[in-house]
Amino acid sequence: MLEEACELAQIDCFKITMGKLSDYLKETKNIKWNDKEVFTYIDLSSIDRENNSILETTLVNKNNAPSRARQLIKEKDILFGTTRPLLKRYYFVEEEYDGQLCSTGFCVLRADEEKILPKWIYYNIMTSKFLEFVNINEKGTSYPSISDSIIKEFKIPVPPFAVQEHVVSILDKFDELINDISTGIPKEIELRQKEYEYYRERLLSFPR
Repeated sequence: MLEEACELAQIDCFKITMGKLSDYLKETKNIKWNDKEVFTYIDLSSIDRENNSILETTLVNKNNAPSRARQLIKEKDILFGTTRPLLKRYYFVEEEYDGQLCSTGFCVLRADEEKILPKWIYYNIMTSKFLEFVNINEKGTSYPSISDSIIKEFKIPVPPFAVQEHVVSILDKFDELINDISTGIPKEIELRQKEYEYYRERLLSFPR
């Protein structure tokens, strides 16, 4: 499947760039509060780990915001929970949360879209290779965590945009399918999820 994507874009799969996440990211910022602002706040508990969506949020202002409510987020940012990271809290920020806040318990990855597609990063940090990297690098036993700086050291394959777009379009369709059957029979959901994970691994496994 991967070879087909490269063929369509007339790209040699063996010449794909491998780079650290940090090489393909833009800077993010923390909030500077004023008295009148109110924000929607995404905490670690806001994430539905079954389908990587938002369950619930809270409204916060300067007076009631928890100390962790500091990171400003934008549409198409990728959030990854760094506290107990193997719980796999992922979220691809949608338009309704553009300009809102998330917890410092997330690593916020903001793609430099002149270099890489945001969804390309999103799907790559769902792979078994990334989770193995997290497992090796997390610190602590009762309350394990991993730092943002370590996450940004993870290396991902970065093919030309044509290949990224082709692979992302396929994975988006799988994602939609999984979400469509999320209220179905548990066994069917499990089988579809495994099928999706299998194809995601294949599509993102470039020669290294």
